[in-house]
Amino acid sequence: MVKFSLALNLFLISSGVVAAPAENAVPDRVTLAKRATCTPASLGDSQQDDTPAITAAIQSCGNGGTIVIPAGKTYSLRTMLDFTGCVNCDFQLEGTLKSSTDTTYWSTVPAIIYFNKISGAKFRSLTGTGLIDGNDQDAYDRWATESFARPTVIYIIGGTTLTFTGFTIKNAPNAFVGQKGGAQHITYASITMTAASKSTNLPKNTDGYDIGESTYTTIKDVIVNNQDDCVAFKSGCNYVTVDGITCGGTNHGLSVGSLGKDNDDFVKNVYVTRATMINCGKAAGIKVYPGGSDHGTSTVTNITWDGVDVQGCDYGAQIQSCYGSDASYCFSYPSLATLSGIYFKNFKGTTNSKKAPAVANLDCTASMTCDLHFTSWAVTNPSGATVNYCANIDGSPGITCTSGASG
Repeated sequence: MVKFSLALNLFLISSGVVAAPAENAVPDRVTLAKRATCTPASLGDSQQDDTPAITAAIQSCGNGGTIVIPAGKTYSLRTMLDFTGCVNCDFQLEGTLKSSTDTTYWSTVPAIIYFNKISGAKFRSLTGTGLIDGNDQDAYDRWATESFARPTVIYIIGGTTLTFTGFTIKNAPNAFVGQKGGAQHITYASITMTAASKSTNLPKNTDGYDIGESTYTTIKDVIVNNQDDCVAFKSGCNYVTVDGITCGGTNHGLSVGSLGKDNDDFVKNVYVTRATMINCGKAAGIKVYPGGSDHGTSTVTNITWDGVDVQGCDYGAQIQSCYGSDASYCFSYPSLATLSGIYFKNFKGTTNSKKAPAVANLDCTASMTCDLHFTSWAVTNPSGATVNYCANIDGSPGITCTSGASG
């Protein structure tokens, strides 16, 4: 009988048929550990700082755990919130993080919320109610009379695999989001950004996304209403995808640059699709400084804007080769920039009348490489005309050019 049972078991195993273990064969101790969850307490007083409580929560639960800012609660940030200690943590913002109005303090730090070499973090709102309030009317009013340093709302230096989704940022004192320092694999999705003043002193330098030295950035389904670049592709950025963006306000659109102010700069491998550009200075374009010993050189390679709806912008497309300088300097020291593989595809819509009859102003110097390509270009001005001012474009750009480009 023993030999028969042994033979039967060997047959079942060799046939891939294995009997289920008895109920008590798996010890009770073999269970999945729950993620640690911390919910910091708000003091409920805008004159007191809730940053230490949130920092303590990150220290306690940041190593693979969850930190929750509950809906209906407002947390006062009177000092910078540093995410040091967050390793693969999940920060769930359902309530409000509200910055203080202390412009003197905020001029001493780089950010309101700071990610320095952080890996694997999620910063998100699951309900869509999460809000970061820069609360910076005081900064807008002070800037009207003097220049001073102001923090970026979310600032990322280095790090990898960070995801930001589902929340709103309003009234940034400076740029909303900045990243550099070799950051990798950063994703922003379903985020709304707005900057509005209650006085005649408008917000200044409120770039939506400043994408500096970094690789593999994704921006998807976002809204930006501001007074500067909607997205600025700055020196060192490589492999950026923007898929679904609406830019409004009096902003500068989807801008490469500015580049070459002090150093040799580059931007490469940027792809933008599904963009709606409302009342922008330009929908899409490139800004480079002129030549001369005061400036570096600029190299821009493999940039594509594809599927752009122009609604009331000054220009549908603009290339500026004399950025930040006057015409006499640029005449003496023309830009030596290299623009290679620059594509404007499937643009449609209507500009405003400020630059009529122009819908594009593409000013390259004779010393530049200016490799521009237009396909399915259907941008008109309010009169229905289409005038594209061009200078020194290499080959045939795919549009009808008229001399007279400037900038």
